[in-house]
Amino acid sequence: PPLRRVVAIAAGWGHNLALTADGRVTGWGWNAYGQGDRSPGVSNALAVAAGYHHSLARTTDGRVVGWGLNDSGQTTAPPDLADAVAIAAGGHHSLALRANGHVAAWGDNTWGQADVPADLTNAVAIAAGADFSLAWTADGRLVAWGNNAARFSEAAQAGTDYIVVPAALA
Repeated sequence: PPLRRVVAIAAGWGHNLALTADGRVTGWGWNAYGQGDRSPGVSNALAVAAGYHHSLARTTDGRVVGWGLNDSGQTTAPPDLADAVAIAAGGHHSLALRANGHVAAWGDNTWGQADVPADLTNAVAIAAGADFSLAWTADGRLVAWGNNAARFSEAAQAGTDYIVVPAALA
């Protein structure tokens, strides 16, 4: 049946998610690890994110629910996480932006992608790549951490973890 009242979508490596206005999550595509299944027990989602082989939903109470491949703990959000305002799913790691501007990260940390910089306290947006993570701050900085060896971020190209974005891009 066709999806109706879709309010958000996400795409992973080979699977997709759709969030409907009633808070339900539907998945389709490659499903070897259950990442494309309908989210288990989630009927109150506000956001979705898709990683390589895992999926996330942020619920109305600020929790993060994960499903699919969990080989690095990427679907298991920290138990004290109950104030998420945004989520992101990377290759095998996950992020949540907390209401206080801090970022929570869990899952694979081979390249430091789940090792949030200690001084990152004013994030307003987050994103996760295969092996790296990004945060945009309230004062207009892009903070990058994780695998910068392949120059996945402007910060890597500049040889620093922080970059002040030129006014023309803000």
